[in-house]
Order: sequence, then structure tokens, then C-alpha cells
Amino acid sequence: MSNFKLLFSDYFEIDESTLENYGALNICLSSDLPMFIDPFLLFASEKQQYKELHKKVVEHLLILKEYATENNGLGVDINLFKFPEIKQNWLGLSKYGNGGKGLGKKFANGAITAFNGFYSNFGEEEITAETHIEKLTLVNSGVGKDFISDFTTNLIQEYLLEYTENFAKKYLTENQTKNFSVRCRFDKKTKLWQPRTFKLPYFFREKGGDFIILTPLDILTVDDAVINNSDFYSSFNNVTRSLENSSLRSAINEFFRSHLPRKPKKKDKEYAFLKTIRKFPELIDFYIKLKEDKKHEVSSASLSQIKELKEKLVDALTPLCELLNKNSDFYELQSNSYDESLKRALYLKDVIENNDGYRIFYDGHKPIAKEDTIQRIFRLTWYASPYDVNAEVNNGRGPADYKVSFGSGDSTIIEFKLAKSSSLKRNLENQTDIYKAASKSASDISVVLCYTASDIRKVNKILKEIDKENHENIIIIDATRKASASKA
Repeated sequence: MSNFKLLFSDYFEIDESTLENYGALNICLSSDLPMFIDPFLLFASEKQQYKELHKKVVEHLLILKEYATENNGLGVDINLFKFPEIKQNWLGLSKYGNGGKGLGKKFANGAITAFNGFYSNFGEEEITAETHIEKLTLVNSGVGKDFISDFTTNLIQEYLLEYTENFAKKYLTENQTKNFSVRCRFDKKTKLWQPRTFKLPYFFREKGGDFIILTPLDILTVDDAVINNSDFYSSFNNVTRSLENSSLRSAINEFFRSHLPRKPKKKDKEYAFLKTIRKFPELIDFYIKLKEDKKHEVSSASLSQIKELKEKLVDALTPLCELLNKNSDFYELQSNSYDESLKRALYLKDVIENNDGYRIFYDGHKPIAKEDTIQRIFRLTWYASPYDVNAEVNNGRGPADYKVSFGSGDSTIIEFKLAKSSSLKRNLENQTDIYKAASKSASDISVVLCYTASDIRKVNKILKEIDKENHENIIIIDATRKASASKA
């Protein structure tokens, strides 16, 4: 068995089929899987328990609406609207590690404004069969799609903890579990989340140890939520055609056309769409009704989708980590964040260029990697490290790929780019300097992945133009296909 036990099944030494038969996702314990719980799957399910969970999620949002509108949004306790990302399920938009941001002040203010304005009728719908929380993410309300995942997970956390506890009691040994007190039940009288104690899988490689939450496969999606803004836009014609009131349909179409120039571009159509929805907000409910009417066509993440994710994130990366571990002291602590980061980037370069690590970036002869492929690999090189490795950290001027730190006074920013990127020169010239100024970080490293010899020439030419040749903190990785030894 691999030393790098990246999957739940490997770490707890159980067969993958045990999780599959239980209906749970076999999560990766190195980085969040880009999946999330779609509340529409709860609504559309034939399982009564899931239907009840959907109602519970909506009911809590209605409680928040009640708080938000008590005094026209004045003096609202915004802490009631804040929800942490539940990192212990290892799902979500945080691709490298499991530390997302959750729902904070921005969501709180957006929700309060929405409930006192455009979405004042939330929970009072007459067109749809039920109320759907995804409604708040439509039409640029200030509430983003991460709200769907974080809010839903928080509200069904008690169920997920029970689900995980049942698995742990049945399939894990005593020394693989531990009792944890988790705040998971909201008390409307006290307006506080009350704790319950659960026996849960214990992940002791986390700082101080932490529990793990399992999630049923049949409520997970890899793609966008069923109800989402881009789908609403693309379904606009279908929504208007579904209107039985011909006068309303004509009025909507005429209003939409009146806001288009003679030769409209995409942005013109999007503008007209938003203006039309603001004028006729009932279109949102008609759109959601179309989704409700086709709920039996909705499906959760397929096993093939999950298998593809696993192959990309784990099957291909584990051998690379084994190579790193075998050929170096890669996973031993060094002196500071810059030296540690530089060392990892250089070893990554060596493994990719000289130890067949380049193969991970190809499907046969076709290069397949995006920037996030090498970013994920780099994250794995910090496996079990005491350093704090935060991905896509917003340092005041936009997101950087990584910020590696050890305490408040020692941090390094790392940027990853593909050589073919059209913005490469600008990024190498300015980007890390901007991040450093915003975060007061003392160090930065740029890593550029090249697929072809022309990529390498392009990068070298850029470095010469910006007077950054031979800088140790700009690392070019040659990921061109190599001739095998038998052909050399």
C-alpha cells in the first residue's frame, strides 16, 4: 500500500467497495474534491428523509429572512447570517487543501439587502411547488453560488454527522474514531447553534487532529447546481414560451427587444436579460417551475464522473509523490517558507524533467494539464508538513495561487502559469510584486510549465525582455515529452 494514503479508504485501511456499498463518497484527504451538495437533488429525491432535509434548509433561510426584515434591515445581527465552510467533508471550491472561506459579512449583507428588496417575496411563491434557496443566487443578487454549498452543508450537518457516525461504528476500529462535540442544531429561542457529541473518523495528521464527515453520493454534483444563473440566461426563451398568459409573454418579449441594439453582442443580450428580469421578477419562479417539472431528469454525480476525478487527483499524483519521497528528503522540514517552497518547486522540476513525472501531463501524446493540475501536484508536496499552505489567497489585490507561511513573519507567495498563457509576460513582470505589496510578504516564486521547445524559448525571451534572466525564484519546468531510454 502507498505511503501516501490520500483517499479515505487508504487512510482507514478499508476496501473502497465498503464505502461504495454504503453509498458514500471516497474523499481525498489532501485536497477538496470539486464537488458540492446540490439542494435540488434533495428536493427531487424519492427519499422522504432527503425531502425533509430540503424543507429544513429552506425553513432556516426563512428564519433568517424574518430576522432581516424585522426593522427594514436595520440593526440586524449579521452573525446569524455567517456560516463557516465545513472543511471536514473535503468538498468544495477550495482545490488545494480543505480550507475554504465560508459565508461571512459579504453574504450576510447581500442576503439582508435581498430580503428587503428584490427577494422580499422569498418564501411566498405561488408559481413553484416549493421554495428553493438557489433562487437567491440568480440575477446578480450579491449572493454567490458558494452560498448553495456552504449553507446547505451547514443546515444538514447534523444528518451528515449521524450518517458518518453510523459508518464509523459499523466499519472502523475503536482507535480510528474519537468523540467530537459539534454545533449542528439551531435553537430559534436562543438564536444559538447547540452542540451534539458524535463518534467520528479521526484524522490525526491534521493539526491537533480533526474529524471527517462522509457525504452520500446521491446528493452530490460535479457541475453547476441545477438552478443556476447561466442556465437561467440560456433558458430565457424556453421560460417565456412556457407562459400561458399571451399578453404577459408579448410584453416581456417586447421589453427585452427594446433594450437591444440593432446588432446585439453577448453582453448586450445579458444586459437586456437582467433588465427584463428586474422588470418581471416572476420570470424567476417560472424558470424554477420548469426545473421542478423536470425533476425526474435530474441526476447526481455519476460514478464515471467521480472515477475521472479520482484518476486526475489521486491515481496520477500518488506515484509522483512516491517518487519525490523515494528520491529526496522532500518531506523533511527546512529553515523557512522561501527555502522550503523553492526546494519543493525545484524537486518538482527534477521529477518532471528527469524522472518521468512529465507523463502526468499527457493523455497519450496530447497535453492535458491546466494550471490547476500543477497547482494540485504542488499542494501534495506539502503532505503532512507543519507549514500553513493556503491556496488562492486573496491578499488585497486578487487571488494568488499559494501563500506558504510559518507564523506571521515568514511567508512566501507562489504563482503557477502555463507558458502558453497570453498574460504570462504581464504576470511575471507585475503580479507577485503586487501581491507582496498587499500582503507584506517578503518572498515570491513563479513556476512556469512548458509543453514544447517553443514554450521554453518564449519564456526565456520574456525573461530577457523584463531583465529577469537566471533569477532563482523564476523556475521553468520542461514538461515536453521525453524519448524513452530504449529509443534514445
